[in-house]
Amino acid sequence: MAPADAAMYWASQVSANDQFLLFAFSGDEAATCAALVSEVRRRAAAIVDLHLTVETVPGDLDFPRWVPAPVSDDAIVGYPGPYTWDAVLKDVAALSTRSGGDLWRVHIFDRVTGVPDADSLARVAVLQISHALGDGRRVSAIARALFGGSLPEPARDARVAVGDRTLAAVRGGMLVGPHLVRAAALGFAAWAAPVPEATAAPTAATRANTAPGDRRVLRTLTVPSEAVRSGGHSVTVGVLAVLAEVLPAFLDASRREARAEVTVAFGDDSGAKALARNRFQTASVPLHADEVDRRRRAALIAAELAAVRRRVDSPGFVASRHAAASAPAVLGATAARLSADAPQPATVSGWTVVSSVNRGAADLTLAGGRVLFTAGFPALSAAHSLTHGVHGIGDAVTISVCAGAPIADDVDEYMAALSAAFAPAG
Repeated sequence: MAPADAAMYWASQVSANDQFLLFAFSGDEAATCAALVSEVRRRAAAIVDLHLTVETVPGDLDFPRWVPAPVSDDAIVGYPGPYTWDAVLKDVAALSTRSGGDLWRVHIFDRVTGVPDADSLARVAVLQISHALGDGRRVSAIARALFGGSLPEPARDARVAVGDRTLAAVRGGMLVGPHLVRAAALGFAAWAAPVPEATAAPTAATRANTAPGDRRVLRTLTVPSEAVRSGGHSVTVGVLAVLAEVLPAFLDASRREARAEVTVAFGDDSGAKALARNRFQTASVPLHADEVDRRRRAALIAAELAAVRRRVDSPGFVASRHAAASAPAVLGATAARLSADAPQPATVSGWTVVSSVNRGAADLTLAGGRVLFTAGFPALSAAHSLTHGVHGIGDAVTISVCAGAPIADDVDEYMAALSAAFAPAG
């Protein structure tokens, strides 16, 4: 594994960080739940990334490696139903609290009532997948292939230097010192490289920046893309502009301090880092909630995001990613495990996390049923008990909310405020 992917794998062993890609399909077409499972299994057989498992090295003295594996018998699970939409969200919420399980699994809920935008019964398919297998863009491509889209390009994973796990551990132990020296040298180069000045400073923690506990509540709101594109900007900008109107009052916090941590993709770096399946990082983005005009606020947020992207792709940040990738495996494993016990911070770089991915054209199908919308639920952390997913397919954009304690008790109030903010004026 690339270091970034290994970090995701190690983190999954101590806290739940699986990705949940939900797709709702019309369900009038006659097909048994067993037939749905067979159809998805047939498609999974052609996807290289779904024929992998993880082999670790003793003592984490070398990075875990990908090894071939067949699709297991229980990799695609069918639930015949009947279900309600609320029951599906409740079941997915329960799944999201479990850590360290299989690399992936598909859950198919048949005969679901109450699904937004469905005329009658619907079907809901959920790809639960380890973050080690890829970031939001890559796993979205895998999900599209499962439901009729084209196959994703095979990942360019690094070759294993030593095949035997015990010998790899011995070799890794011997190289700890040299790797530390190289990482330190690259770290100094990163410090010396130019980086655009950051525009966002830490802000005081809110009630959304507490440990979420074991409870999870999921909600979704699907709107037309034209309702989101404020002033012709991107969907991501449009959603952030609306969150700026809702979050301060909901969290009883200062509008001037409103910030979100936004996942930002970066381009291919040179060297081994380019092999990583996960090529993103989070960055603090001011929401300019004190600007009352939404279009002007959207323009300000768009400028902030553009500055963040320049910063993420700057020589200094590229060098810092190379330095992190050069650290010994055992150091990365230890850091991932210690992060699970980090104390609650007094300041944060954002009140919430927002992850946004466009999942392409609305041409996916399941047993002849057309895709209605897609959703996703970013994992909670010790510092964030409220996260947002923004996922588009065709002309439908879904804002997904994942909430833990204490936000979970008020999540329906929050969704009502979001819905009102997205409603057309007049």
